[in-house]
This record gives sequence, C-alpha cells and structure tokens, in this order.
Amino acid sequence: MKFSWFICLAILFISGCGHTPVRHVYPAALPPETAEPAVSAARAEAFKKVLAPAAVRGVVLYPSAFGERFDDRTILQTVSRLGFNRIYCHLTSEQQLDDRLTGFLTAAGKYDIPVEIVFSQADFYRRYRGNRLIRNCLIQYPDITGAVEELIEYQQELPENVKISGVTVILTPHLFNGDNVERIQGKIYSWSDDRYGIGRDNDMLMQESLTLAGKIAALPGIMPLTIAIADFYHDRAAAGELSCGKVTDFFAPAKKVAVISSGNLPSKLPGNVSDELAAAPAGKKILIFVPLAEHTSVDNGKLRRRNWNDFQRSINNLIRKSAASPAFGGVIISPLSVVEFLRQEK
Repeated sequence: MKFSWFICLAILFISGCGHTPVRHVYPAALPPETAEPAVSAARAEAFKKVLAPAAVRGVVLYPSAFGERFDDRTILQTVSRLGFNRIYCHLTSEQQLDDRLTGFLTAAGKYDIPVEIVFSQADFYRRYRGNRLIRNCLIQYPDITGAVEELIEYQQELPENVKISGVTVILTPHLFNGDNVERIQGKIYSWSDDRYGIGRDNDMLMQESLTLAGKIAALPGIMPLTIAIADFYHDRAAAGELSCGKVTDFFAPAKKVAVISSGNLPSKLPGNVSDELAAAPAGKKILIFVPLAEHTSVDNGKLRRRNWNDFQRSINNLIRKSAASPAFGGVIISPLSVVEFLRQEK
C-alpha cells in the first residue's frame, strides 16, 4: 500500500513539472594552438567584407556560451569584429528566459546589435501518435506556442530600452520519433513509397506544422516572426508529393523565411536554396541558414570545411551567387563558437 501511494505521488509530482528541460549545447573549445593576433584580426576583417553584401548577417548563439570564458563583452566584440549585425539566440527551454538573458540583451543593446530568439519545434514535442504531434501524457511540457507566449510575456517585462528584435521558429516535422517499428529511428517518416505522399503521415505532419505556425503568428504581441525550414520541404511540395510545404506557404504566417541548407560540401550550398529563392513571392526575403559541422562527417547535413580559408571561400561563394536573386535577404551562420574556432586556429 505504501509503495502504491509512493508511485501515485511520484506521478503527480512528475505531472506537475511544467517546464521543458534545458538541453545543453556547449560551444566548441578554442584550438590548442591559436593563430597570431595579427592573423586572427586579418581574417576577421576579410570575413567582414565577405558578409557585407548581405543585408542580414546573422550568427547563432546558445545560452551555454554565457560562461566565464565567454562573457557578454567577449561575445559581442567578436560578433561585431566579424561583421555580423544580428544575433540569433537559440533557446532550448523556456526556462532560459531568465535574468542572465536579460543581462545579455542589455549588453547587446549597448553594442547596437539586435537579438532574435530562436525556438525549435523539436525541443517542445516528445512523442508521436495517430498522425498528430503531441506532448508526453505525464510531463506536460509547454508546446512551442506556449513557449512563444512566455517569450512575449518576458518581452513585456523587460526594461523600456531593452527589447527582443524578433522570434524565429524552426519547424522540424521530419525529426520526430515514432512508435511505428517500421519507421527509421529518429524520423517520423522516411520519404518512402509506403508512407510518403499526399494524405499520408508526412503530409499530415507538414499540415500540422503550418497550422502551428499560423497559431504562433496570431499570438497577441508577437514580435516579427521568421519561420525556418529544411531545404527539401519546398522541393517535395513543388514536385507534387506534398499538399503543402512550398516556401510560399511559410510566408503566409511569417515576415521572413529562413531555409536551412543541408549541404555538406561548399559547392552544394548555393544550389540547395536556389529553388526557394526563385519561388519567393515578390518583395519577400529569404535568409539562408548555414549550420557548421564541428567535425568533417558527411552524414549530418552540415557544412564541413578544412580550415578558415575553406570556410571563408564557402560563404563568399554562397553570398555571391545568391545575391543575384532579389529574394536574397541574408545569411545566418551557426554557431559562433565554430566560426571562432576556425578564425583562431593556427
């Protein structure tokens, strides 16, 4: 009997935990042998010129960077030195809307660098059932709409001269785990003939994600909204294999759309986003999101490179080719820690 009571109390305690656990994303360490200060400074100056043609020159930070080694002043000076003009602060939990973030926003304002908050759909869902995206039945984490609502409340409580410049929501319907044993682990669908197509699982999840984006866009007090999507959604929808998912669909709820490039090789970067740039409605801007690999794996959909020069050539090639499109609005590079590693590597 006592054991049963203990189980019941444990379930009640767990059910009452209403916060999404913080997922720690640690920054890369600096290289063991760093370049001479003059070399590092020259690289930063050259990179600033590479970024210059892009209106939005964004870089992604995680709160784990806010440590003693990576203090606000160091981070903001580095961002400015490299030529970035916007910071995308990726939070993995609504718990990170705290005093530490307020301090960083205050410091960024003194450097005149706008800060946008990023939430990923994948961080606020835990299970899949019946073609629906749902939360765990015991631990009631806020869904991403709830997290954005908390962000809006947090914004309203900030000091008068401290504001968040926007919110980016990363939609990830292709990343959810499922109970169906036929599904590949880590994916809700695998684009195969038996589960892929209009009206099937993946299509219903895409519809669900677009509906979610609309709900977020309609929240009272919402700041300028950017929707970030994987680079293959548009291609599948344009090929008639999805009922929705074209880049035009995401512009309905959002001010801007960011396309996350999965190109592993520098030569693939421009081509991975060219269709979206061509299909963007007149007057709309697309941001190209470039995730950087910490290692040289070709399996994780992130840009790999040999050294700083290789990285700089890759971004230069991407911006130069993309700038020919009137829809090109800029780039977002993630994360700053890897950029710094490359810049300071001997």
